Amino acid sequence: MSYYSILPHPTFDGRDYATWEDGFTEEECNEIIRLGESKDSFNSSVTSGVDTGIRKSLNSWLSVNKDTEWIYQRLGNISRCLNGLHWRFEISGFNEDLQYTRYNSDKSFYGWHIDGGGESKSENPPRKLSMTLQLSEASEYEGGDFQIHASKLHTLPKKKGLVIAFPSYCLHQVQPVTSGYRRSLVVWLCGTAFK
Repeated sequence: MSYYSILPHPTFDGRDYATWEDGFTEEECNEIIRLGESKDSFNSSVTSGVDTGIRKSLNSWLSVNKDTEWIYQRLGNISRCLNGLHWRFEISGFNEDLQYTRYNSDKSFYGWHIDGGGESKSENPPRKLSMTLQLSEASEYEGGDFQIHASKLHTLPKKKGLVIAFPSYCLHQVQPVTSGYRRSLVVWLCGTAFK
């Protein structure tokens, strides 16, 4: 019996981040925006509560249901591929709803932070892999660069439908938006604690 590989050979290179081009079509991104905008939005918070010195944006939550299950499935498939190719983290799934975030032209931002990777007092399994879906085109806003600082500083492309994955312990930020609206969808994959 012969073996036929259907994926590129994994590199397990411990990359700072990985991207998935055209993870969602323009129409699908617009539907996600519609779903996110239809929910009540709140001032985004950090662990200590709302702190506009660290984070200034609006967010709402998309729980899994008949209208959103396709988003969860797609992000799950993309995360399995990217994780398998680059990190091989033991991840079991999403332990939180999808976070729809809107950065307005009032210099909305999110300063340098990590999503997880440290010791957690939460009952939830720790966040291990973070994913961001870019829902806006670069022409729709100014500023708002998404950056990851791991082995070096990376400024990621502003492309609608692009999925960016990175270890949750990596520093990252969204620079202030100076005009227009930057919209994104964020999810965290969890699993057993790092060993």
